[in-house]
Amino acid sequence: MLSISPLLAWFFTLILVLLAGRAAARLVLARRGTAKHALSPAQRHRELAHAAMGFGMAVLLVPGLPRPPQPVSVVFFAGLAALAVLDWGRRLWATRHGGTTPDSCVPHGERTHLLDPHHAIVGVAMVVMLSRPTGDLAGRAATMPGMSMGGGGPNAIVLCFLAYVWVAALVLGYGMTRVLAAEGPVPLAAGVAGATSPRARSAAGDSGALLSSPATVYACELAMTVLTGLMLLN
Repeated sequence: MLSISPLLAWFFTLILVLLAGRAAARLVLARRGTAKHALSPAQRHRELAHAAMGFGMAVLLVPGLPRPPQPVSVVFFAGLAALAVLDWGRRLWATRHGGTTPDSCVPHGERTHLLDPHHAIVGVAMVVMLSRPTGDLAGRAATMPGMSMGGGGPNAIVLCFLAYVWVAALVLGYGMTRVLAAEGPVPLAAGVAGATSPRARSAAGDSGALLSSPATVYACELAMTVLTGLMLLN
């Protein structure tokens, strides 16, 4: 039986807010108009989805915060899943017809379409979790300090999503270790080398390179996937 204390709930909330903040920071840097931080439409949509998913999940965990009505939460995460499917379909269509679909989330153009269905599946998993009569996280979270598993055990659909989430976490973790082994702190070092003073190195950079580096994105995806699995266990 899994129980989440208020302290742990705040810790998870902080992680989700930081993940959403990373995506929001990339969007802000892109709006400044510098070529270095420019985002393609697909990348912009993905960062918007990251920010929305992070803040949306955080709202469900904050102790003492009034929860949105269950139908609102279900529609919200279903919409994010639908947008991920739409983005994935558009990227596959462009690739099949000879177009280019740059993806900063995956290094060297490998597996450029895997994160889109992953986002869609995570969104559907949140919908399934919130739709369960005995597994409504929002309803149980209001009973802090403990969020314990309800009387009904997880059904087959929830178990399938749990299996997927933990397998995806292993895959993301493996991908992150490969990126770290191959590139190390290259994005950050490149940004620092391009600055002319210590203050410029810390301000200009390169925060953008660090935020958009594959290792950072893999770490964010891994953290959000693990938190999704923990929420499903509840």
